[in-house]
Amino acid sequence: MGQSSGFVRSVGGDLVSSTVTTTSSIRIEVLRRTTSGRMHWHFRQPELSLFMFSKGVVSLDATIDGRQTNRPFNGKTRLAVFPATMEIEGAWNVGPTLDYTVVFLNPSLVDERLREAISAPTIGFEHDSLARGLSELCREATAPDNMFEMMAEGWAIQALAHISRISRCEDMLRITARGGLPGCCLRRLEDFVRANLAEAVGLDELAGIAGLSKRHFLRAFQESVGVSPYQYVLALRIEEAKHRLARSAESMTEIALATGFGHAQHFSTSFRKATGETPSSFRQRALS
Repeated sequence: MGQSSGFVRSVGGDLVSSTVTTTSSIRIEVLRRTTSGRMHWHFRQPELSLFMFSKGVVSLDATIDGRQTNRPFNGKTRLAVFPATMEIEGAWNVGPTLDYTVVFLNPSLVDERLREAISAPTIGFEHDSLARGLSELCREATAPDNMFEMMAEGWAIQALAHISRISRCEDMLRITARGGLPGCCLRRLEDFVRANLAEAVGLDELAGIAGLSKRHFLRAFQESVGVSPYQYVLALRIEEAKHRLARSAESMTEIALATGFGHAQHFSTSFRKATGETPSSFRQRALS
């Protein structure tokens, strides 16, 4: 998991402390830096990497594989996933002290365990199971015993499952045409769904906006977005539910109805399946 030609890792600020633990499946780095507010970052590594920020991060303002990105970090736990070989150059808005952990996953383990490669970053998200497991792993890494290798591999396999699910959910929300429907049509569809999240969004309505028969619309939408219209609408509903949980005092029933779920139990089941945690747990962490 070392450096090779074409890879770079240039980080600004002053490195105050660094603890590195390496196993056959992962490399864990627990780091602290100080900086005056913006910290330059140029990053391209051969491994899939998971970042967990515990203190000091505000946002990432950078170019990622040629596309400008500005992502804020909100909430108690701040996580980011960057695919292998992806190039990022820009600046972290941080400070004055930045505490964070980076995990680099062995490419051989990733190739063996994942059916589909992680090809897009996921930046500024929360995930209780990932954060809790990584925190425990970091504690064990301070004084690794003869069981730590096994523990690290088990955590890595579980983390890959979570990351893969998160990546699929994010893919549903990316309106990047890969064929089938033009970008302007996809934007109209997104605007319509967002404006009608509390209503039953029908295939007839979506096909009508696209000006296609239902059969042709289904094929073109799947080709363009990579998921079915149902999965896409569900992902947008979960996204809106997260926003309401974190920023309002609405009850679970109110949020369920506002985001198109028939009742609170249906909402809770769907939310947990999509995110790995209950709505109550998500709200508690977001508001703490």
